[in-house]
Amino acid sequence: MSVFRLGLLLVRPLARAVPWWPLAAAAALAALSQLPALLAEPAPGLALPGLRLAAAGLGAAVCFAMPDRMASTVMAPSPRWLRQWLRVALTLLPAAVVWALLYRAVVAVGGRLVAGPAGYLTLQAAVCGLTPLAAAAVAARYRDELSAALTGPLVAGVALVGTLFFTGTRSPWPIPAQPGWTVAQLCWPVALAVNAAVLLFANRDVFRS
Repeated sequence: MSVFRLGLLLVRPLARAVPWWPLAAAAALAALSQLPALLAEPAPGLALPGLRLAAAGLGAAVCFAMPDRMASTVMAPSPRWLRQWLRVALTLLPAAVVWALLYRAVVAVGGRLVAGPAGYLTLQAAVCGLTPLAAAAVAARYRDELSAALTGPLVAGVALVGTLFFTGTRSPWPIPAQPGWTVAQLCWPVALAVNAAVLLFANRDVFRS
């Protein structure tokens, strides 16, 4: 059986196995995160913190899809890498759609609330969302429990708090938003590449003796 056909057969059972309530809760919180910006006096870049937090929250919700509890109790008839990437796709794609719709809604209400090019903000959102997911994927590789999913938000929180100690041009979150790219902001593409590499490593098959 081809990998494509096997993947199609796995979509329905995996969609039932994946917990959807974290994503629903994260989507609601993501919408609420923009209320302060929409209700306050309009200012350039006012919606940026909420959009970044929304991406991080949606990424944290996707983490709950990573633990594969069946793999630790039965011999799965499908490769682990296929199941894990399907789990990522099933939850990450809706999360990305929710963030994109939220971004478009904020721009439609007040374009000044989002400062800077859309591509740069999208890059930030991708890193904020993939950081907890990559951490949870690594944890799920070694233990198929809820604690593996919680590793993602924990790592993302530590990373966020750590970056808050940087100020000026060394901060990845300059206030007010800078029109150009500072030295610290050049780290965003590197962070995205690192997250992608970690996901590729974590979602490989596990060969247990």
